[in-house]
Amino acid sequence: MRELTERQKEVASFISKFIQKKNYAPSVRDIAEHFNFSVKAAHDHLKALEAKNVIKTTDGISRSIEIIGEDYSPRAEMIDIPVIGTIAAGLPLMSEQNTEYLLNLPISMLPNTHSTYFALKVRGESMIEIGIFDGDIAILKKCETANSGDIVAASVGEDEQGITLKGYYPSNGNIELRPANSSMGSIITRSCRVFGKLSLLIRNYA
Repeated sequence: MRELTERQKEVASFISKFIQKKNYAPSVRDIAEHFNFSVKAAHDHLKALEAKNVIKTTDGISRSIEIIGEDYSPRAEMIDIPVIGTIAAGLPLMSEQNTEYLLNLPISMLPNTHSTYFALKVRGESMIEIGIFDGDIAILKKCETANSGDIVAASVGEDEQGITLKGYYPSNGNIELRPANSSMGSIITRSCRVFGKLSLLIRNYA
């Protein structure tokens, strides 16, 4: 790749960050407005970047800019999420407290990047009616409280010996941990510790 001018580097960097943030390319007018120069000047910079094999465009199609130069390819910011043991989506089971491995995900997949997340493997069929299946990986936002209707990872009983994934419904001093499987009953308890709320579900189809 031929050497870029400082302005060309700035334009290439802007295009890369724009695509990373919005998942589509900027228009020529977007570039012109950002750098406060004319549409023609923006177009000239794009042609120069294309000649230097940094980008590729398609004539007549808006927002067709594609980064082809490796130095400016959009790179998603990633986050490591610990996968901790196995979560029971049926009767509560003992949870492993050690991290089995780290799950590397684009940070854009998470609704709140300032929160702490962890992951647990789903085991069982108690949540199948809302599309949560055995073998799924549940990504949870770490928290100790929940609102009625949230899907939570919670331990049941005074000894807090197991973790289960259920709908959370407090009422009259009791807590109902409700499955999403009409063939199974709820867990009613007065002692419940919430570990996190479901934020994302990952499924491997391989």
